[in-house]
Amino acid sequence: MRSLWHDIGRDTQWVLISYTIWGIGEGLWMFIQPLYVKSLGATPDQAGIVLGMWGLGRLLVILPAGILADRLGARKMMLPGWFLGFAGVLLIAIAPDWRWAAPGFLVYGASALAIPISNLYMVQAKQHDPTCRPDLPIQTSLTLMWAAYSLGILITPAIGGWIGDQVGLRAVFLISVGWFLLSTLAIFKTSIYPAAELPERGTDYGALLRQKPVMLAFGLTTLGFTVVMIGQPLSSQYLEEVYHFSRTTIGTFGSINAFGTMIFSLVLGRLAVWRGFLSSLLIVLGSFALLLLTGSPGVVVIAVFMLGAYYTMRPLASGVVGQLVPDHQRGMAFGLVETLAGLASLIGPNVAGILYAQNADWPFVVGIAGIAGVALLS
Repeated sequence: MRSLWHDIGRDTQWVLISYTIWGIGEGLWMFIQPLYVKSLGATPDQAGIVLGMWGLGRLLVILPAGILADRLGARKMMLPGWFLGFAGVLLIAIAPDWRWAAPGFLVYGASALAIPISNLYMVQAKQHDPTCRPDLPIQTSLTLMWAAYSLGILITPAIGGWIGDQVGLRAVFLISVGWFLLSTLAIFKTSIYPAAELPERGTDYGALLRQKPVMLAFGLTTLGFTVVMIGQPLSSQYLEEVYHFSRTTIGTFGSINAFGTMIFSLVLGRLAVWRGFLSSLLIVLGSFALLLLTGSPGVVVIAVFMLGAYYTMRPLASGVVGQLVPDHQRGMAFGLVETLAGLASLIGPNVAGILYAQNADWPFVVGIAGIAGVALLS
């Protein structure tokens, strides 16, 4: 690991440090956010709407940010993502009821523009940072970003759950605001790199989107995101209401989930990108099945560990697409991957809320069937 840390170079190191701190802040509340929205007076279907704002925010801004990054360079478009993250968490923390939390989740969702732009930035760092090993595979850097984020949330979900039990869920978000400020300061340590040179025809995104392999990659990865987001968003509420785990215990499960993301990021990032993406899907399917099977603490620990593979899907999807497009189109391509993931995050929680209101098991059942379908299509 020490050798790998040296190989990725100075600027990628600062990106990873910033993501680790971001993970600390987000980890405090990520796995109890449905409980917080519920505490603000939302019903399950209303909670699905509020959490779906996260996906809507991503849907609105990520693709335009990726297109601008192809023209202006990654860092100029990367920094606003951190400002939006800070502002979004602050709005959620001070929301008086669930209706006011919805704009906060919308703004926080917009901060996800940082993800594809960070991917593009690390590709540019590989090309321009003299301290980076030039033959490092793309997926190694991209999955390391999620490993760093997961390192940040190894402990804080349990701490956030404990604070929620002892002080209140709003206090968890207020503490998180300070960590987002530190993460923003860390990202300012990165260097500026020039944008990729455009050919005579310019970016020519239309020609890219007419390529069958590219469109198949976008379609299958988006289907994968969507079916997983039907089962995943209300899993903490399921653990509380169906299996009667405390918030502190659910927070601990969140730390185990983060450990799973870190391990799967390191392991699956060494595979060919398609193989890694499909492996992550099947691991999530196994997690849903175990959660349906029993509420035994030992089995739930295994299930939430396996559920961490969901977050490995995103960098692997970017790696799938990144191998199919040239440098001057990668900002748009990475942005489109995350935009489609945002569409999945908008559709999935709303479907989950409707299903959960009818039967708490149904989101997992539909998620399992959907993942099996995507695997067969692939």
